[in-house]
Amino acid sequence: MATDRGITQYPDASELAAGFASGTTDPRTVMEAMLARIKRLEPLVGACNDLVAPVSLLAAAEAAAARWRAGTPRSPLDGIPFGVKANIAVEGLPWHAGVAAFRDRTASKDATCVAHLRAAGLIPMATLNMHEAALGVTSDNQAFATTRNPWAPQRIPGGSSGGSAAAVASGMVPLALGTDSLGSVRLPSALCGVVGFKPARGEIPTDGVVPLSLPFDHVGIHARSVRDVACVLPILRGERERPTPSHDHPPLAHWLLRASRTVDAPVVETLREAVASAERAAAPVDWSDVDLAAVRRAGLLICERDAARHFATALRERPEGFSAEFRRLVAWGAAQGPARVRAATARLDQARYALCEALRDRLLLGPTTPHLAPRRHSPIPTSLADFTVPPAIAGVPAISFPAQRRNDGPPIGLQVTGAHSGHVLAAAASLCSEIAPVAEPSASGASPNQRSEVRETR
Repeated sequence: MATDRGITQYPDASELAAGFASGTTDPRTVMEAMLARIKRLEPLVGACNDLVAPVSLLAAAEAAAARWRAGTPRSPLDGIPFGVKANIAVEGLPWHAGVAAFRDRTASKDATCVAHLRAAGLIPMATLNMHEAALGVTSDNQAFATTRNPWAPQRIPGGSSGGSAAAVASGMVPLALGTDSLGSVRLPSALCGVVGFKPARGEIPTDGVVPLSLPFDHVGIHARSVRDVACVLPILRGERERPTPSHDHPPLAHWLLRASRTVDAPVVETLREAVASAERAAAPVDWSDVDLAAVRRAGLLICERDAARHFATALRERPEGFSAEFRRLVAWGAAQGPARVRAATARLDQARYALCEALRDRLLLGPTTPHLAPRRHSPIPTSLADFTVPPAIAGVPAISFPAQRRNDGPPIGLQVTGAHSGHVLAAAASLCSEIAPVAEPSASGASPNQRSEVRETR
């Protein structure tokens, strides 16, 4: 493992698993390294809420190591540790979804997605910090932790799966699960410089996930390479045999957006370079007449309305267990009349139809977000999620992958959207075949979080 100017070259999950197979490393050694890294970096990053007791983690890693020695691994990723967003159930761990009212709730069984990974030998290590109830983009959760961007502690990591993206970006875990309703996996992955994948609707089971809005909710994957996503996805689907990956995909087209839209100059230049390097390019798709801000607002209305319904009992009985901001958001959603809801639904339907039509014979390439990671305590651009919303409301697969950082600035993510996950992954792999580097945050970049130690469970 080599370090240079705050960047650590560290294996991805696929490379670690190859080491398990060859005997050059083993799951226990990797687990020990992860535990040491969490202990050192968690006070600076604030990504973890609850950690499985190290003795249990080391025992699980040793069992996986024994299976590799015996030549009987449960899967190609047997023994790989992973983190889980706090709204996804992990048996025996707190299952609070970043909501103080549910702080003491413990999951009685794994969510199906976690159960699939555990059955394949992967080891859940910790629940990860998130924006309260998955409704927000900063992952500044006053009830649990403030997650910082490992590459730039003065900037936000994005949300709502900010802890998942930051944990992977800082090398605390090689893989993490998040949830994505309007961009909550892809947006923080872009801001933190890792890969973030949202599958097609229903592709990964969502039972055992605290809902935000059932029509939009997806379980997604944070990783440091596209190939890791391709390895994990079949397991999460519940497939026993790993399919042969395809390298073929439809041509890539990039979005033409409204001339008035504000996109940071480094993002524009990064997209221009990616379009020029694409091996199979199609004519651009003109979305200049699509009001993405209005689509985003319509999606938020539905999410806030659905959240008001889901959390109604707890909001009534324990209002102090929710932040004032969350109560304001869901109260607004609940107050919208039928005509406003119908208009929002119609707008979403139009955008869904337009996107699916555009994806009939091509993939779309564009920025994941129009902006670099905003600074903490500064106004957050309302347009941050404008590009991630359409694939979410359409229920089609989309992946954010890190582009080369410009002048050592904050990470920039590009997004590929398509009709089929295999095509999306193949295109992303052709544009980003490297392993994302790991950040090495230092105490000089930010003061430690008030919660200086992650809580151990079991």
